[in-house]
Amino acid sequence: MRRPALHLAIAVCVLLAGCSLLGPDHTRDERAESALADARDAVNDTETYRFDGDLSVVATVDDRTERVDVRLNGTVDAAAQRMHGFAERDGEVVESYLHNRTRYQECGGMMDMWAVTERDADDWSTLTPADRQLSLLESGSLYYNGTETLDGEETVLLVGEPTTEALTRYQERRSRSLLGGPTVENAEVRVWIDEETDRPRETRVRFEVSQDGNTATATMTTRFHDYGSDVSVDVPVIPEEERWSGECP
Repeated sequence: MRRPALHLAIAVCVLLAGCSLLGPDHTRDERAESALADARDAVNDTETYRFDGDLSVVATVDDRTERVDVRLNGTVDAAAQRMHGFAERDGEVVESYLHNRTRYQECGGMMDMWAVTERDADDWSTLTPADRQLSLLESGSLYYNGTETLDGEETVLLVGEPTTEALTRYQERRSRSLLGGPTVENAEVRVWIDEETDRPRETRVRFEVSQDGNTATATMTTRFHDYGSDVSVDVPVIPEEERWSGECP
Protein backbone atom coordinates (compact mmCIF):
# COMPACT_ATOMS: atom_id res chain seq x y z
CA MET A 1 0.00 0.00 0.00
CA ARG A 2 1.23 3.53 -0.73
CA ARG A 3 -0.10 4.76 2.62
CA PRO A 4 -0.66 2.20 5.41
CA ALA A 5 -4.21 2.16 6.72
CA LEU A 6 -2.94 2.23 10.29
CA HIS A 7 -1.64 5.77 9.73
CA LEU A 8 -5.22 6.86 9.31
CA ALA A 9 -6.24 4.78 12.29
CA ILE A 10 -3.79 6.58 14.53
CA ALA A 11 -4.35 10.06 13.16
CA VAL A 12 -8.08 9.92 13.75
CA CYS A 13 -8.52 7.27 16.43
CA VAL A 14 -9.36 9.68 19.23
CA LEU A 15 -11.52 11.69 16.83
CA LEU A 16 -13.74 8.87 15.61
CA ALA A 17 -15.99 6.28 17.20
CA GLY A 18 -14.87 2.67 17.24
CA CYS A 19 -11.85 2.70 19.56
CA SER A 20 -11.75 0.56 22.67
CA LEU A 21 -9.63 1.05 25.77
CA LEU A 22 -9.15 -1.37 28.62
CA GLY A 23 -8.02 0.84 31.50
CA PRO A 24 -6.99 0.14 35.10
CA ASP A 25 -9.01 0.93 38.19
CA HIS A 26 -9.31 4.69 38.30
CA THR A 27 -7.64 6.86 40.94
CA ARG A 28 -8.38 10.58 41.08
CA ASP A 29 -6.26 12.87 43.22
CA GLU A 30 -8.27 15.55 45.01
CA ARG A 31 -5.65 18.23 44.41
CA ALA A 32 -5.58 17.36 40.70
CA GLU A 33 -9.39 17.57 40.53
CA SER A 34 -9.26 21.07 42.00
CA ALA A 35 -6.56 22.23 39.57
CA LEU A 36 -8.52 20.82 36.62
CA ALA A 37 -11.70 22.61 37.71
CA ASP A 38 -9.78 25.89 38.00
CA ALA A 39 -8.31 25.36 34.52
CA ARG A 40 -11.74 24.72 33.00
CA ASP A 41 -13.07 27.92 34.61
CA ALA A 42 -10.06 29.91 33.37
CA VAL A 43 -10.54 28.70 29.79
CA ASN A 44 -14.26 29.45 29.89
CA ASP A 45 -13.49 33.00 31.04
CA THR A 46 -11.03 33.58 28.19
CA GLU A 47 -12.33 35.19 25.01
CA THR A 48 -9.29 34.72 22.75
CA TYR A 49 -6.09 32.69 22.46
CA ARG A 50 -3.73 31.13 19.94
CA PHE A 51 -2.43 27.59 19.73
CA ASP A 52 0.16 25.56 17.85
CA GLY A 53 1.14 21.96 17.97
CA ASP A 54 2.70 18.85 16.48
CA LEU A 55 1.25 15.43 15.74
CA SER A 56 3.69 12.56 15.21
CA VAL A 57 2.62 9.07 14.17
CA VAL A 58 4.96 6.08 13.92
CA ALA A 59 3.30 2.98 12.47
CA THR A 60 4.58 -0.54 11.85
CA VAL A 61 2.54 -2.26 9.16
CA ASP A 62 3.52 -5.60 7.61
CA ASP A 63 7.03 -5.30 9.11
CA ARG A 64 7.45 -1.85 7.55
CA THR A 65 7.82 1.26 9.74
CA GLU A 66 6.65 4.65 8.52
CA ARG A 67 6.24 8.07 10.12
CA VAL A 68 3.75 10.90 9.65
CA ASP A 69 4.37 14.41 11.03
CA VAL A 70 1.75 17.18 11.04
CA ARG A 71 2.19 20.75 12.28
CA LEU A 72 -0.84 22.66 13.55
CA ASN A 73 -1.58 26.25 14.51
CA GLY A 74 -4.64 28.43 14.89
CA THR A 75 -6.60 31.18 16.56
CA VAL A 76 -9.70 31.00 18.77
CA ASP A 77 -12.12 33.91 19.15
CA ALA A 78 -14.60 32.51 21.66
CA ALA A 79 -16.44 35.83 22.01
CA ALA A 80 -17.41 35.71 18.32
CA GLN A 81 -17.57 31.88 18.26
CA ARG A 82 -15.01 31.65 15.47
CA MET A 83 -11.85 29.61 15.03
CA HIS A 84 -9.20 29.45 12.29
CA GLY A 85 -6.60 26.73 11.91
CA PHE A 86 -3.82 25.45 9.65
CA ALA A 87 -2.42 21.94 9.28
CA GLU A 88 0.81 21.22 7.37
CA ARG A 89 2.04 17.82 6.25
CA ASP A 90 4.85 17.16 3.77
CA GLY A 91 4.78 20.78 2.65
CA GLU A 92 1.03 20.81 1.95
CA VAL A 93 -0.98 23.28 4.03
CA VAL A 94 -4.75 23.15 4.47
CA GLU A 95 -6.98 25.60 6.32
CA SER A 96 -10.12 25.21 8.37
CA TYR A 97 -12.65 27.61 9.89
CA LEU A 98 -15.33 27.20 12.52
CA HIS A 99 -18.09 29.83 12.52
CA ASN A 100 -20.62 29.15 15.24
CA ARG A 101 -21.20 25.43 14.62
CA THR A 102 -20.43 25.38 10.89
CA ARG A 103 -17.03 24.01 9.96
CA TYR A 104 -15.27 24.75 6.68
CA GLN A 105 -12.39 22.39 5.89
CA GLU A 106 -10.11 22.80 2.88
CA CYS A 107 -9.85 19.37 1.29
CA GLY A 108 -6.43 19.82 -0.30
CA GLY A 109 -4.76 17.53 -2.80
CA MET A 110 -6.44 17.27 -6.19
CA MET A 111 -9.81 18.33 -4.79
CA ASP A 112 -10.04 22.13 -4.83
CA MET A 113 -13.12 22.24 -2.58
CA TRP A 114 -14.16 23.16 0.97
CA ALA A 115 -16.03 20.54 3.00
CA VAL A 116 -18.90 22.09 4.96
CA THR A 117 -20.24 20.27 8.04
CA GLU A 118 -22.29 21.14 11.11
CA ARG A 119 -20.94 20.41 14.58
CA ASP A 120 -23.28 19.20 17.31
CA ALA A 121 -22.55 20.96 20.62
CA ASP A 122 -24.72 22.65 23.24
CA ASP A 123 -21.71 24.64 24.45
CA TRP A 124 -19.57 26.13 21.67
CA SER A 125 -16.43 26.10 23.82
CA THR A 126 -16.42 22.29 23.78
CA LEU A 127 -15.40 22.50 20.11
CA THR A 128 -12.20 24.42 20.88
CA PRO A 129 -8.76 22.84 21.43
CA ALA A 130 -8.10 23.89 25.04
CA ASP A 131 -11.52 22.77 26.26
CA ARG A 132 -11.36 19.50 24.33
CA GLN A 133 -7.91 18.66 25.71
CA LEU A 134 -9.01 19.32 29.29
CA SER A 135 -12.16 17.24 28.77
CA LEU A 136 -9.97 14.15 28.39
CA LEU A 137 -9.14 14.46 32.11
CA GLU A 138 -12.75 14.53 33.28
CA SER A 139 -12.85 10.75 33.80
CA GLY A 140 -10.31 8.00 34.33
CA SER A 141 -7.27 8.25 36.57
CA LEU A 142 -5.93 11.73 37.34
CA TYR A 143 -2.76 12.59 39.27
CA TYR A 144 -1.13 15.78 40.57
CA ASN A 145 2.54 15.63 39.56
CA GLY A 146 3.81 18.73 41.32
CA THR A 147 5.18 21.82 39.59
CA GLU A 148 7.53 22.29 36.63
CA THR A 149 9.12 25.31 34.99
CA LEU A 150 7.92 25.72 31.40
CA ASP A 151 9.40 28.52 29.29
CA GLY A 152 10.44 30.31 32.47
CA GLU A 153 7.00 30.10 34.10
CA GLU A 154 5.89 27.90 36.99
CA THR A 155 3.26 25.37 35.99
CA VAL A 156 1.26 22.61 37.65
CA LEU A 157 1.51 19.22 35.90
CA LEU A 158 -1.55 16.97 35.75
CA VAL A 159 -1.32 13.45 34.35
CA GLY A 160 -4.43 11.53 33.31
CA GLU A 161 -5.35 8.14 31.86
CA PRO A 162 -8.57 8.79 29.90
CA THR A 163 -11.40 6.29 29.68
CA THR A 164 -13.17 5.00 26.60
CA GLU A 165 -16.02 7.41 27.34
CA ALA A 166 -13.62 10.38 27.44
CA LEU A 167 -12.07 9.39 24.12
CA THR A 168 -15.53 8.99 22.62
CA ARG A 169 -16.57 12.46 23.80
CA TYR A 170 -13.37 13.79 22.27
CA GLN A 171 -14.36 12.49 18.85
CA GLU A 172 -15.58 14.73 16.10
CA ARG A 173 -19.01 13.83 14.76
CA ARG A 174 -18.68 11.75 11.61
CA SER A 175 -21.17 9.71 9.63
CA ARG A 176 -19.12 6.55 10.03
CA SER A 177 -15.86 5.21 11.42
CA LEU A 178 -12.99 4.58 9.03
CA LEU A 179 -11.41 2.06 11.31
CA GLY A 180 -13.51 -0.94 12.21
CA GLY A 181 -12.44 -0.78 15.85
CA PRO A 182 -8.70 -0.56 16.56
CA THR A 183 -7.65 -1.05 20.17
CA VAL A 184 -6.18 1.92 22.04
CA GLU A 185 -3.68 1.14 24.79
CA ASN A 186 -1.51 3.12 27.21
CA ALA A 187 -3.37 6.37 26.61
CA GLU A 188 -1.92 9.23 28.65
CA VAL A 189 -2.64 12.96 28.81
CA ARG A 190 -0.28 15.49 30.38
CA VAL A 191 -1.40 19.08 30.99
CA TRP A 192 0.83 21.91 32.18
CA ILE A 193 -1.27 24.63 33.85
CA ASP A 194 0.01 28.13 34.59
CA GLU A 195 0.29 28.34 38.36
CA GLU A 196 -0.71 32.02 38.42
CA THR A 197 -3.53 32.19 35.84
CA ASP A 198 -4.79 28.55 35.93
CA ARG A 199 -4.76 28.50 32.12
CA PRO A 200 -3.32 25.49 30.26
CA ARG A 201 0.02 26.29 28.63
CA GLU A 202 0.77 22.93 27.04
CA THR A 203 -0.84 19.52 26.64
CA ARG A 204 0.55 16.21 25.44
CA VAL A 205 -1.62 13.27 24.39
CA ARG A 206 0.06 9.93 23.74
CA PHE A 207 -1.46 6.56 22.94
CA GLU A 208 -0.80 3.30 21.13
CA VAL A 209 -3.03 1.51 18.65
CA SER A 210 -3.01 -2.08 17.46
CA GLN A 211 -5.09 -3.69 14.75
CA ASP A 212 -4.69 -7.02 12.94
CA GLY A 213 -1.15 -7.46 14.26
CA ASN A 214 -0.05 -3.96 13.23
CA THR A 215 0.90 -1.29 15.75
CA ALA A 216 1.35 2.46 15.92
CA THR A 217 2.16 5.18 18.44
CA ALA A 218 0.83 8.74 18.25
CA THR A 219 1.92 11.79 20.21
CA MET A 220 0.21 15.16 19.93
CA THR A 221 1.66 18.20 21.71
CA THR A 222 -0.33 21.44 21.79
CA ARG A 223 0.84 24.80 23.12
CA PHE A 224 -1.55 27.59 24.15
CA HIS A 225 -0.55 31.25 24.30
CA ASP A 226 -1.63 34.87 23.72
CA TYR A 227 -4.64 34.50 26.01
CA GLY A 228 -6.85 37.59 25.85
CA SER A 229 -4.89 39.07 22.95
CA ASP A 230 -6.46 41.36 20.37
CA VAL A 231 -7.26 38.81 17.65
CA SER A 232 -10.14 38.26 15.28
CA VAL A 233 -11.11 35.56 12.82
CA ASP A 234 -12.57 36.59 9.48
CA VAL A 235 -14.30 33.70 7.75
CA PRO A 236 -14.01 34.07 3.96
CA VAL A 237 -16.99 33.92 1.65
CA ILE A 238 -16.77 30.54 -0.07
CA PRO A 239 -18.68 30.33 -3.39
CA GLU A 240 -21.33 27.62 -3.62
CA GLU A 241 -19.48 25.88 -6.45
CA GLU A 242 -16.45 25.42 -4.17
CA ARG A 243 -18.44 23.83 -1.32
CA TRP A 244 -18.71 20.12 -0.65
CA SER A 245 -21.52 19.03 1.65
CA GLY A 246 -20.06 16.65 4.23
CA GLU A 247 -16.52 15.52 5.01
CA CYS A 248 -13.78 15.62 2.38
CA PRO A 249 -13.94 12.41 0.31
